[in-house]
Amino acid sequence: MRVICRLAIFTLAVIVSLTGGCTVPPPERLPLKVEDARHTLDRWNPQYSKVVEFYGFHEAGPNTLVAYVLLASPSHPDVKPSLYEARFQLLTRPDGRQQWFLTSLLNHAGGLTRRQGWDNLFVPVQSGSQ
Repeated sequence: MRVICRLAIFTLAVIVSLTGGCTVPPPERLPLKVEDARHTLDRWNPQYSKVVEFYGFHEAGPNTLVAYVLLASPSHPDVKPSLYEARFQLLTRPDGRQQWFLTSLLNHAGGLTRRQGWDNLFVPVQSGSQ
């Protein structure tokens, strides 16, 4: 009887150890549309930034997208547009919903070692169809 009990415990331990690494896959990542990112960039500070050209996204991490955009200043039309790196991060809210946020907007106009812009943003991405 003791052998059967030990064999059952051993079998159960093997089964648990083999299936213990199996977990539910993470939910599919919420897509970030170009129109929504562009709309957010145009709206976060409309006196300063207007998207002239949106070059595309680069995946910088599992929940981070970097967009390269050419921004112009509507209040200073004589100033040449600058190339910016806009960082978007997918965050999970306390209620469990996922949402994209614009978290930084930087350029290297002063040289590669001197970053200029905003690296402390927390702007929720809004749909461009609103």
